[in-house]
Amino acid sequence: MVERAPATSSIQLLSMEFRHPVADGTLMRMIWLVDAPAKNALSSEELTARGIDPNSFIPCLGEFVGKEYTDGRNQDIRERYVPWTPELEASLHALITERDLAAENDYGARAETAVNPAYNIVLAYVDGHSLHITSEGQTVNEHEAIIEDTLLTWSDDAFAAGRK
Repeated sequence: MVERAPATSSIQLLSMEFRHPVADGTLMRMIWLVDAPAKNALSSEELTARGIDPNSFIPCLGEFVGKEYTDGRNQDIRERYVPWTPELEASLHALITERDLAAENDYGARAETAVNPAYNIVLAYVDGHSLHITSEGQTVNEHEAIIEDTLLTWSDDAFAAGRK
């Protein structure tokens, strides 16, 4: 029987890592739930309207994109944040339910054996449940590509909505 996290359980930890081999290295995209300075996620107008200190920390969905070159160099490409809201969390719960991503739970077993997997997803819930989804290898198969696209599309939509 597959253990499923209740749709109402709050997300305590969210970490999604995606790695894509390119000609001269690996392109990496990391998305996570993090406390970040409010000024990194909200415009000065929003900060003023809400009465938020720009240097205070707020829960955010964060993203870092970088490249790891085959010669060992690293390049930072992009870093961005949007506020983590109840609506954003609800949309992730809905996606997990709609796509039955809980059925993909490998309970961390693949993460322990895969070397530089194409993706590694970890969600930990306040009530103690967790969801671990790791690709089988460094490149995705057809089924894994759908999971990856689903989660990256959700992330892209979250960042696009947060910029409005």
